[in-house]
Amino acid sequence: MLLEMASGNFSQRIARTDEDDELESLTVLINMVAEEMQETLFPKGYINTHHLQQNLTSLSFIVDEDFIILSTIPEANTLLNYDTVSIEGLAFSKLLTDTSAQNFERLLATILVNEKVSTLSLNYLTSNQTEITSLFSSISRISNENKFIIHSIFVDSLENGNNHEDFDTPIRLPKTRRDDARLMQQVYDYILSNLENPLPSLKELSKIFGTNEHKLKEAFKYFFNTSIYQFYNDERLKRVHLLIEQTNMPLKSIAYMNGFNTYPNFSKAFKKKYGYSPTDLKRDCSK
Repeated sequence: MLLEMASGNFSQRIARTDEDDELESLTVLINMVAEEMQETLFPKGYINTHHLQQNLTSLSFIVDEDFIILSTIPEANTLLNYDTVSIEGLAFSKLLTDTSAQNFERLLATILVNEKVSTLSLNYLTSNQTEITSLFSSISRISNENKFIIHSIFVDSLENGNNHEDFDTPIRLPKTRRDDARLMQQVYDYILSNLENPLPSLKELSKIFGTNEHKLKEAFKYFFNTSIYQFYNDERLKRVHLLIEQTNMPLKSIAYMNGFNTYPNFSKAFKKKYGYSPTDLKRDCSK
């Protein structure tokens, strides 16, 4: 738990037991520390409610088992100020700040043997040494290949050329709204950590997070200006698009590993978002 907190993960909690001993008391204290740290950092962990979800920028990298960058999406070159030639073949840790690189290297052994998605906080450095912080980063293994996909989400502070400094300004919300915000951040993180699984129904999600369906639906819309399903669908389709372009995995496998129950549903959703079918996308299987 302490190592997770040191790496920037304040959302994890130690499961409580029915015991009434010193270890359980320590568990309560550690959980309280994590909660207080999350509360302190809360303003930077949420999208400003006065800006649209489009102010989020997501980057994706495909790396080999040594975490050398094989390919990325064009947004990575723009945000990090690298050209394609410079960024491909670079060790992924070279894009990180010293602290993030050290945390990343420390967690590599765990990531390499973990079949589930690993989540962590990563701070990047642009080519001109400007530091940018991701709201959320995930690392997951590509099925049946010695490759990984790294996905990071950032708040884009530039809109129409104007710098919005209020992204770093604490949001002054009523106490009830602060409580809602903390809950919605948990829902947001849960969705991003489970893109490979079918999305639970609103009823199931409300049970998971101890709330009701109406509050879950309305509060998520309030904070992220999109529905839960639309957010989930957009994020997994972004991942799907990159996997199709940069791997030789069968399309059906890509669909199923990203939570689509049937290929026709996947193909229909893909075409609706991108305007062309998955089979029309040119694949680069040489990497």
